[in-house]
Amino acid sequence: MSADLVDTYLQSAIQRQHIPGLTLAVRQHGVVIKHHAYGLASLEFHKPMTVTTRYPIGALTKMFTGAAIMTLIAAGRLVLTDRVGTILPTLPAPWHAITIAHLLTHTAGLPDLIDPVTGTFIAETREDAFGLLAARPLLSPPGARWQYVQTGYVLLGMVIETLTGRTFATFLTQQFLQPLGMHATYFGDAREIVPDRTSLYTAMEQHDHTRVPSADHLGTFQSHCPAYAYPCAGLNSTVGDLLQWDAALSAGRILAAAQLAEMWAPVTLNDGTRGGMGGTPFGYGYEWIVVDRPEHPWVGHEGGAATVYGRFLHDQLSIIVLTNCRGAKPITLLEGIAAHYLTPRQTHDAG
Repeated sequence: MSADLVDTYLQSAIQRQHIPGLTLAVRQHGVVIKHHAYGLASLEFHKPMTVTTRYPIGALTKMFTGAAIMTLIAAGRLVLTDRVGTILPTLPAPWHAITIAHLLTHTAGLPDLIDPVTGTFIAETREDAFGLLAARPLLSPPGARWQYVQTGYVLLGMVIETLTGRTFATFLTQQFLQPLGMHATYFGDAREIVPDRTSLYTAMEQHDHTRVPSADHLGTFQSHCPAYAYPCAGLNSTVGDLLQWDAALSAGRILAAAQLAEMWAPVTLNDGTRGGMGGTPFGYGYEWIVVDRPEHPWVGHEGGAATVYGRFLHDQLSIIVLTNCRGAKPITLLEGIAAHYLTPRQTHDAG
């Protein structure tokens, strides 16, 4: 279908959902077929969005953290069944039986580092944050329930630092960002100066301890992520750099095909049921949403209710949508864009 129809679809969505700006990249069969910016990077200064604008990518960062753990497994330095307490012995005793697999899949039962009322991290330092969590019970036994929390990925960052002797940011930069030519990708929250980064806005309002979309209001938003939480949501990037990541995944430059398949398999809980975001079709793998649909299943992740990256494996189609608006419904945007490139299939080939 004509790419012009994608422009029409996005322009309508931008207007309907009050999204100030976004950048889109689409790759199919190894070829970039769409790379375009829409709207404004700054409402205050009426600054246009460009294809080189940087965005805070939020939880898309966790895909890099998960891949870093898998590279350590590939190198024989770690296994999925390793207990975190053997690597990080100073953790609270009830946490010691939690495995690396539990951390990757959000099935560890850990209390969250995010305050449910404010939506911010409970402390500015790792020591203070874990001191607060140590007094709280596990939410569930490890492997019993899926619950998306930030704590597990902070622990995975600590595992990486302990095994490599490098800071998480240094390891990620040396392992992925520099070799893949992702030179526009930086760590840092709203308090850091990141060149050419878009302003961030929100369409979410707080009601009774829950953030819900607002139909008629858009405000500014400051994304705060302490350095100890960089493994959760610390990266800023561009669609161009994420295309580099996507190409490297496809070429096997990051992980072997067998490891990717393992990451993209939905987790099974202790009782044999499937864990994930509301169940079928939205399961959860090793830091990847796994969307099993009869046609065109995909894997990927959303970040900050503003960004999304998806790989439609059978169709060799990858879509990256970065917006500067929390509450932009990025997964809906992803699937709306994908509908313009996908055709009905009778059979599926390995992608």
